Amino acid sequence: MALREIMISGFDEGVTMATIVRWHVKSSDTVLEGQVLAEVMAGQTTVTVSSPKTGRILVTHGGETEQVKVNQPLVTMEVEETVYQSRGYGPSFATQFDRLPGDPD
Repeated sequence: MALREIMISGFDEGVTMATIVRWHVKSSDTVLEGQVLAEVMAGQTTVTVSSPKTGRILVTHGGETEQVKVNQPLVTMEVEETVYQSRGYGPSFATQFDRLPGDPD
């Protein structure tokens, strides 16, 4: 098992804060790849954040209506993936929305 941090992204450059509009999951939920985790909004733009992999939600960072920093973790989840794969030495499931804890920004 590997930990993944799902990031808030998808907004125009220069946007630094977003508001969590709605959570679709909670801690300990099992999610499927592509399942919507949350809706976040910055300015007039609402973005849905989906799970890049099947796994289990460990932590949701922030509550509904709370402002959070863009490019910071929204969800920490556990997925069936080796660090070997996530570092690009095999099939990679990493996207622009996730990273391993401890990875450089």
